[in-house]
Amino acid sequence: MADMSKQVGKRIKQIRKAARLTQESLAEKAGLSVEYISRLERGLSQPSFKTLEALAKSLNVNAKDFFDFKGTVVFRDKKQDARQKKEYIDAISSELPEMEVRELIVVYNVLKGLTGLPR
Repeated sequence: MADMSKQVGKRIKQIRKAARLTQESLAEKAGLSVEYISRLERGLSQPSFKTLEALAKSLNVNAKDFFDFKGTVVFRDKKQDARQKKEYIDAISSELPEMEVRELIVVYNVLKGLTGLPR
């Protein structure tokens, strides 16, 4: 159970940081203490279903996202979603100028396959 607690705690922290919240602000939004948030994130406490629901609501995610350890954080809040989308576009864009033509062709083909872009 300790490994699962650590994984869930790490995921809570990852989502909190992606939402740009401090432990203090998350604690306030979720009606929990800062100490408890800290213990959760370090895997020292196991959250109840009620706590997971409160955290999910406060972070604008689904409770199941706390168990998707390798998944991308997808926010239900449109403002956070738009910010996250911009961050990914900026990160991808910053890498493109350094790529060789053959690498750019691969990136284009992947995007084309995902979005149905014309040839």
